[in-house]
Amino acid sequence: MKEFNKKILRKTGKEIGLEFFVCIVLRACLLIIPILYSEMISFVSLSLFQKAIHILIIYIVVITIYKLFDFFRQYTYYYVYNKLYKEWTTVGMQYTYKNSIFSLSRFSSGEYLNIMNNDIDIICTFFSNSIYRIIQICELVFIFYYFFTINTALFITTLSASLIVLMFIIMCSDKVQEFNQNKKDSYDKKTSTISDIFSGIKEIKGFNIGKKINNRALLDTNKWTSDNAKYSTTYNSVNIISVYFLETLRLLLLIYGVYQISHGNMEVGILVIIYSYYQKLIDNFSLVTTLNLEYRNLKISMKRINKLFEYANEGKNNLLEVKNIEGKIEFKNILYGYRHDPVLNDFSLTLEPNKMYAITGKTGSGKTGVVDLLLKMNRQLEGQILLDGIDISTISEDSYYNLVSVARKSPFFFNCSIKDNLMILGTTEEEIINTCKELGLHDRIMSLDKGYDTIVSNENKLLSSSDRRLLAIARVLLKNSRIFLFDEIIETFDKSNRDIIIRLLKQKKKEHTILIISRDTKILKHMDKIILMDSGNLIDTGTNDELLKRSKLYSEIC
Repeated sequence: MKEFNKKILRKTGKEIGLEFFVCIVLRACLLIIPILYSEMISFVSLSLFQKAIHILIIYIVVITIYKLFDFFRQYTYYYVYNKLYKEWTTVGMQYTYKNSIFSLSRFSSGEYLNIMNNDIDIICTFFSNSIYRIIQICELVFIFYYFFTINTALFITTLSASLIVLMFIIMCSDKVQEFNQNKKDSYDKKTSTISDIFSGIKEIKGFNIGKKINNRALLDTNKWTSDNAKYSTTYNSVNIISVYFLETLRLLLLIYGVYQISHGNMEVGILVIIYSYYQKLIDNFSLVTTLNLEYRNLKISMKRINKLFEYANEGKNNLLEVKNIEGKIEFKNILYGYRHDPVLNDFSLTLEPNKMYAITGKTGSGKTGVVDLLLKMNRQLEGQILLDGIDISTISEDSYYNLVSVARKSPFFFNCSIKDNLMILGTTEEEIINTCKELGLHDRIMSLDKGYDTIVSNENKLLSSSDRRLLAIARVLLKNSRIFLFDEIIETFDKSNRDIIIRLLKQKKKEHTILIISRDTKILKHMDKIILMDSGNLIDTGTNDELLKRSKLYSEIC
């Protein structure tokens, strides 16, 4: 995490430098203003009105500079914050992509969304504010030094009181952090529950379980509001007690100052500076409380976002860039899943290029595990997967995913137009239209009010389930990668669409290795070879006719 912070902060160096300069000017003005005010009062008390006017003019200039820089800081602060936020969001998305599906299963949707939004905001806010905080701490040191120069008793009293307040804040910090962690955990759970309600509204209505789900959401909400109240009241109580202690001390020191003035040991102007600087001292100790809290919030957020980095596939510097391949796939003695209950057990298989294969078997036979491993969504415990004799774990991510593409039974689309969902692959509008025509989808798209500009989201029903799946297959064809994977999607179509797809794939296999997961004999009979699986084991291979003759299991499935 330290390396990420250093790298991102270096990238934001110019913005940080500008913000640092603006903050120095701002806090310097705030230190100068009480001194000028004190000088003006002293000159007035001595009837030196002309000098008092000169000081007043300087006072106005300093105030003007302060206000101008205060206005300017509204921009410089967000220059820093925005740059940090963009960098951290980019890193978060990159490492989301580097995690396997298994690794990402450790996150609830609420937790992930809160990490990518709230926690990144906390991290960026902390570092953006830290520039101003550093200047404020320097200001605090200056105030202590000033008190030391004018009165030793004042300095010792202020320093002792400050140490007492600091110790009190530190003693309460662990409890504040505990409540803050509880608040974040309960907020994750509440967010996940609310997200589940929206995503699963069909099931909730269909099973008439609205009251039960609402009660669960209410319990999660009550837990969050309770944790939030404990955190907020504890934090604010610590702040109020600290400020009250210092405010009381300031009043006592003012009495002491009046006593010193009455004996001719202090000027009135000095008392004005003490009063003003003590207010800054109080404000800065409120800052200490805030800074302590922000730092602990930062640690919690860093810990949470670190989960994205823990099991990410970082990749090695010597990973291979592979472009032109024939498409031969080999599974060698694969053990995948849990050792005591593997998805694939000592699984070996060779798929030759320019052929169309199908994997079939009963539910739970391990078919989808083959696809997950080929997509590097997870890693096997033992064995190797080779592509043209190259271990796929040694191929760079960008290079590998240019060679493989998949269409699933429940495809995901981005919340944008049909055209944009397909053009994201880098294809042209002409290629998109031609492919959709080949699949018999073009006329159906054009019958929509907005045609190819129709928005496709994962909730709306402007496209039928069949058309959405045809779009998923169109994506595979448009990407034109060397290896095509179809995971239980082709069998969902009616005879007309299925025949079109099979005919296209037979044409494409001359330049591709095609692997289809299916249990539909209408599809299997067109395959060059069928792989029969059961309980994670390869049982037999052959054509549809061969397996029907010699395999009882295959006959049962088909």
